[in-house]
Amino acid sequence: PFQDAGALALKNIAHPVRAWRWGGEAAAPARKSVPTDIPSIAVLPFANMSGDPEQEHFADGLVEDIITTLSKLAGLRVIARNSSFVYKGKAVDIREAARQLGVQYVLEGSVRRGGNRIRITAQLIEAATGTHVWAERYDRAMDDIFAVQDEITLVLATEMQVKLTEGEQARIHYNTTTNVEAWTYWVQGLTHFREAVTRENTGKALACWEKALSLDPGSAVLNARVGFMHYVDARFGWRGSREARLNKAIEFTDRAMELDPENADANISTAFTRLWSRKFEEAAALARRATELAPGSAEVVSLACFVLAFAGYPQEAVLHGERAMQLSPSHPGYHLGQLGNAYRLVGRTEEAIAAFKAYHARAPGFGLVDLVLTYGRSGRPEEAARMAAELISIRQDFTISRWAETQIRADSDDLEADIAALRAAGLPEE
Repeated sequence: PFQDAGALALKNIAHPVRAWRWGGEAAAPARKSVPTDIPSIAVLPFANMSGDPEQEHFADGLVEDIITTLSKLAGLRVIARNSSFVYKGKAVDIREAARQLGVQYVLEGSVRRGGNRIRITAQLIEAATGTHVWAERYDRAMDDIFAVQDEITLVLATEMQVKLTEGEQARIHYNTTTNVEAWTYWVQGLTHFREAVTRENTGKALACWEKALSLDPGSAVLNARVGFMHYVDARFGWRGSREARLNKAIEFTDRAMELDPENADANISTAFTRLWSRKFEEAAALARRATELAPGSAEVVSLACFVLAFAGYPQEAVLHGERAMQLSPSHPGYHLGQLGNAYRLVGRTEEAIAAFKAYHARAPGFGLVDLVLTYGRSGRPEEAARMAAELISIRQDFTISRWAETQIRADSDDLEADIAALRAAGLPEE
């Protein structure tokens, strides 16, 4: 338990240093990331009881779908998958896990799949007392998997006394796909999507989701996800021409919006295609709408942070970036990068540096370009040059021109200033 002491001017240090003061256990402040006015839940990974490692996709996909559906509810705080899955494969003390994640309730369970039959057990536990609030076992045909998910999420909302608006009552139903084979490809693709953002991993995710989409072309989520992966290809130039990939991304995300304009995946994926098409106001509006449709999704909120920062709304982006970190205490590294970028754009330099350093510590190499920019543009050329040297030692193929091709800004002058800062730090042009 530490209390923020703010930025302090210290002897022999040129810039203010952020400091924290330990006040002892009794003086510990309440955690800001844990609202007390609404119920909160962590959905832990379900145990795979089938004995078949291949069924891990199935068990993980089921949990992820439950988390995704619950994250649509404004009256419930749901811990993101990245945080709850740190307990995967471990013996879990429910009370300790709840304390670490800052939640009132924990859902745990198990899955066994054999042939066309599934057995799912689930139990909702009130963390403070260890009391089982609700428990159920489902023995169903595989075709009933979606109905089971709907039953579980509705029961959870009822047992935790979540007040549902009329719109949320409609959104609480699972809606990625109604095709079991398509769902299998969907959860396989999620496994690759959750890995590091590389050409290989995104290619595997796209292949799975294209198979899923071929089986259920009317799925808004699958259209949105396929479109988003084409956007990633367009941005980084991994496959084919950037223009061709962007056109494909637009085609699929537009289709997703036609199918379900009230779907968070459709809105956030379309926001990225509009951003890259330099339609900044439309991109920002779509990002905001996505967060309204899935207020508890750390992924959606963090992606909105990215869009809003580059669309010209960095102050708003900061709020979303900080919110994403609260929703995912064990957040993925890219959350740090996106929040750090928003901090940088609003002039919160020390906080940006801290975020980028943490990003680099978690995923070596990531955040270094941002550190070069932050140091360079805040009048610290020595630190910028040192970060540039470290960047080249890790990413020997880095060039300013290739980096610039992956960037988009509503403020073109700001992007030119970034490019100038990279040059001044000694990074290669070509």
